[in-house]
Amino acid sequence: MDKQQKQAMKDLKAERIKLFRDQANFIPTERVPHFCNAVTWKVFDAHRSLPIALTDFKVMEDVVRHFLDNYPVDGLMDTGIRNQFSVMEAFGSEGYYYYTEDSVGIRDHALCTIDTLMNYLEDEERYTWETVLPAKFGDEWNEKTLDQWKAAFKEYLKYTYFIIHMGSVTGKEYGVPSLAPNNPAKGAIQFGIEELESNLLGIKELSVSLRRHKDLIKEFCDKWDEKHIDPMIAKALESDGPQTEKYCFDSSMILLSHNILNPKQFDMFLWPSLSRMLDAYAEKNMNVRIFAEGSILRYAEKFNRYPKGTITFHLEQDDPFEFREAAPNCAIMGGLSTEMLSTATPEECIAHTKMLCDKLGRQGGFILSEGKMLSYKNDAKADNLKAICDFVSNYKL
Repeated sequence: MDKQQKQAMKDLKAERIKLFRDQANFIPTERVPHFCNAVTWKVFDAHRSLPIALTDFKVMEDVVRHFLDNYPVDGLMDTGIRNQFSVMEAFGSEGYYYYTEDSVGIRDHALCTIDTLMNYLEDEERYTWETVLPAKFGDEWNEKTLDQWKAAFKEYLKYTYFIIHMGSVTGKEYGVPSLAPNNPAKGAIQFGIEELESNLLGIKELSVSLRRHKDLIKEFCDKWDEKHIDPMIAKALESDGPQTEKYCFDSSMILLSHNILNPKQFDMFLWPSLSRMLDAYAEKNMNVRIFAEGSILRYAEKFNRYPKGTITFHLEQDDPFEFREAAPNCAIMGGLSTEMLSTATPEECIAHTKMLCDKLGRQGGFILSEGKMLSYKNDAKADNLKAICDFVSNYKL
């Protein structure tokens, strides 16, 4: 790229960040931005093999470039860094995650039992090395050779470089901004109750323990959040405020536990720390994107205590119009379902997108996105996604 092209991409990136920021703050914009929630669907669309793309950084880069060359999106949820198996394969193991020709999956597992939760919290590193990893890899754990360890570490360094490299590719060559300043190797903010559900106990065991071991779960969540969430809150309060020149949002978090929590449990296990964190963002005029997996509509009104510009809810299953009515202070990401993308015509997709932009975006507070991650081959028709991208990038409000 020459100097003029580089400057054009820099300007485009700044323009896109401002679009996201303004809509998140309910400031009317010339058009609605599109943050595309495409993950492994990109591989199928590029006519590449999923097993190869997930283990070859160069192939995955080609996949991302193919996507951005064909779909003029303003933001991209996954830049190819979400599902890479080269580190584990160099280690000679598969672990909990696996892939086939058609999908990426995760085997049911739990890193702890209800009896070992506090042991894990007391020394997470030690527990991981002495308990989690031997259980994960079985008898082969103690048989790993020095060469396997070296190979895995070498691939991990390559993976770290790839994360940095893809951030440069998307930002400097395509003008696509990064979502938020979360650590890409660790992911979004994780509250204690979320950690219990997604990693430590699993949905089934947590559901039982919420009734049988309520006090222990509460103790764990309080101590986890004190250890992991309180420093993030302090960091936000000590910051200079919004990072308007670098990121679309100031932070990102994923919520899933609300789907199994009743209102009393929500108030006991999640809301204390979540509300304190949101209080900090509100105080600093920062905006957080919350990806609400499943449905969070029944708790929507709780978030109306926050001023406009604090929260952008990325909705997976909730209807955006119902959510706007229930939580008018919250900006919305979403509106595009996999059902429509996979079965409708391009004309129907454009009509739906226009309706969303007209009714939700004209006064600000709306960012177009896919609700569910586009992961499977049949999650979307290429013609439909292309039609939406072309329309929304040119449609003036």
